[in-house]
Amino acid sequence: MTLKVWLGIFVYAMLSGLAIQLVILPYVFPQLHAGDGLLAGRDWVGFHEQAIAQAQRIVQGGWGEFRLRPDGDNAITGVASFFYVIFGAKPWTILPLSAAMFATGGAALFSLLKMLELEDNEALIALLPYVFFPSALLQYGQIHKDVFCTAGVLVVLWSWVSLLHEGRNLKRVLLLFAASAVALVVVSVFRPYFMYPFLGLVAVLLCWYVGKAVWLLFRSRVAPQAAMYGRLLKSHLQSVFILVGLGFTVFLLSISYVDVQMRVFPSDSAPVKIALPSFVWQSNATVRSADTVRLLKSADAAANEAAVIKAIEECRPVVVLKDGAFLENMVNRAFLKIAVARAGFTSSGGTTAASNIDKGIDFCKNEDLIRYVPRALQIAFFAPFPSSWFAVEKRNSSSVEIYISAVEMFYCYIAYIGLLYWLVSYCRWNVALVVPVAFAFGLMLLLGLTVANVGTLYRMRFPFAMIFVSIGMAGILQLAKIRPPWIDKGDAAN
Repeated sequence: MTLKVWLGIFVYAMLSGLAIQLVILPYVFPQLHAGDGLLAGRDWVGFHEQAIAQAQRIVQGGWGEFRLRPDGDNAITGVASFFYVIFGAKPWTILPLSAAMFATGGAALFSLLKMLELEDNEALIALLPYVFFPSALLQYGQIHKDVFCTAGVLVVLWSWVSLLHEGRNLKRVLLLFAASAVALVVVSVFRPYFMYPFLGLVAVLLCWYVGKAVWLLFRSRVAPQAAMYGRLLKSHLQSVFILVGLGFTVFLLSISYVDVQMRVFPSDSAPVKIALPSFVWQSNATVRSADTVRLLKSADAAANEAAVIKAIEECRPVVVLKDGAFLENMVNRAFLKIAVARAGFTSSGGTTAASNIDKGIDFCKNEDLIRYVPRALQIAFFAPFPSSWFAVEKRNSSSVEIYISAVEMFYCYIAYIGLLYWLVSYCRWNVALVVPVAFAFGLMLLLGLTVANVGTLYRMRFPFAMIFVSIGMAGILQLAKIRPPWIDKGDAAN
């Protein structure tokens, strides 16, 4: 069934992607068309232009000119340039890869829903928003890294949940490990900072399973049902070893990244040359990082204090690392990364755009971030708010996009009711529910803290919002099965 779901989503994404690029934008909504099937006023227009420029360099100088990140940041530019050289400099040439990524994410989400003990038809109904939301067209119908991140995140969550399920065998464990590793590499290539939330997730899971294993070890020695506790202990110890392996993989990708180079064989002087991709591990020690922005390590306490006071007066995020204070330094590093990331969004262009929310708020101290958490959750889950759905004001978005987002958010609000029902039904709690929901919640909070533009937030939160919406629609389906007592009484009376 999962293969059928993948094929169905792939075909739909291909057809709808071609329709949006070749028909809908050029002829139905030409006012929104930037040319070549791209929606005007978005990042993918720049990615397309950069990919064309690199493709021309490759054609003129050979595959040795290929760079995965021509601008030092966005790998999607290098991926697009590869397809442009082979098939021509049109965005539709990368559509099969984007559609395959989107279908892979959909199949992984479908498998996660099936682990919640849903029937096939229930899981398919719950999956419909992922496939048919108009905003999903932006995932695969335009040139962007979001679809790769979506597929990678959902495959990682599916593989981890599957690894933590009972009934494991060596072959299945190895296959799931391989799927997880590939998905993590994809995520690290396109959004490397997502490695830190994954590292946090695996650390929390490891602590939980180690704690449970210790408790089961104690119970197996004192309880009369020692055999039962022994089996559970064995399963939890296996989970601990699996999580150690996953943690090592994530940690490796958090301190390094994968780069791709094209190597020409046998030599540049040969009449017939073959170019093959070469994968290279690179340390991210020299990669631009929030840690290198404003960390003060001076031994002069007075100089540090003066610098901190000045930074706070200017509302610039700053931390002081202390010797021996590992936990405090780790918390401060996390604060600095979030504060600098938010400052990047709030200081970017478009400061008067109506889709900006709390543009003037920056985090100068840890306390600023903590106080903003409730507001960040409100924005992450419920923006764009109903008050802005039909407001007449200057926007970067067209009225069509605004109305589409209004319909989608109304659907999300309904799905949240089902999600709440599912979460309060404690008998339904299992690893297939807790792991995706906890991770999606953490990432939604992180995006709410850092992204000050609703349009960008709307696009980046897609995989995490779809986890909540899909599980919420599954909850609605379960609510529909409940028979009120008065109906049963009426049936008995008849």
